[in-house]
Amino acid sequence: MMVDDAKIPWYSLHPRLLHLGKWTWWLIACAAVLYFFYTCSFKPLWQIGWRTHLYCREQFDPVESATGKKFRGGDWVTSRKILVYGAPGVKAREVRKAADGMRSIVDELHLNLSVQMVSTPPDAARSIAAATTNKGKIAARFDQNKFIARRLDERGMMFAEMVVVDAHFADPEWAFGLADFPSGVAVLQKSVTTPELGRHEGTHLLGYDRHDDFPYYVFGYPEGWYPAGRATLMMLRPMGSPQLSPRARDAVINFWRGLETKKRRYFK
Repeated sequence: MMVDDAKIPWYSLHPRLLHLGKWTWWLIACAAVLYFFYTCSFKPLWQIGWRTHLYCREQFDPVESATGKKFRGGDWVTSRKILVYGAPGVKAREVRKAADGMRSIVDELHLNLSVQMVSTPPDAARSIAAATTNKGKIAARFDQNKFIARRLDERGMMFAEMVVVDAHFADPEWAFGLADFPSGVAVLQKSVTTPELGRHEGTHLLGYDRHDDFPYYVFGYPEGWYPAGRATLMMLRPMGSPQLSPRARDAVINFWRGLETKKRRYFK
């Protein structure tokens, strides 16, 4: 029986009715496979991907200072040191919340890193001021990129740092905290700083550059079917749990095992 092309709905997906060539169907199939592996993964692949840094190669891209000096991303890890301090005027109890969160995630992952709460370094205070914009009655805005660029000139890769500032972020404005493994800088907004936020941004600082709702599914881990509804520490909007998900824990542990191979030194 002949099929009348005029009666074929434009939205039909029946192969015999679409009149597509063999290579077109191969292209569609390959695209579907690539999309699947972009949005989903399997536990063994997830672990290998983080250990080989396949999932996070951009973490090691060069970072540039305000004067144009370039540093290899993540080289601060060889110092094994993370300093935590606040902007001038931020009380010690607020800084301690961030330090407690950072220290707890380092201890939980059994990393041989020193987390020290310190007074604000004078050069950092100047960089915080330079990166903060005040416009009358509008809340102060903090430009993290400008701060990072200046700090790379001031301390290079001598250590990483977590800073509590009394300002909202310039970009994105909705953020409570931002962390960057390549430059070794994490910044938290004072008004919302808690140990849990310190743990969240601390995990980003340690190399986990994503949230637990993407990839949508990593098969092999006990995760809810609805990605946006997961109640774990590393959600974009944390839903109350201070605990790392199994996928995030495995990612960070394998990321640092890969660093041990790359840097030829142990961080455990």
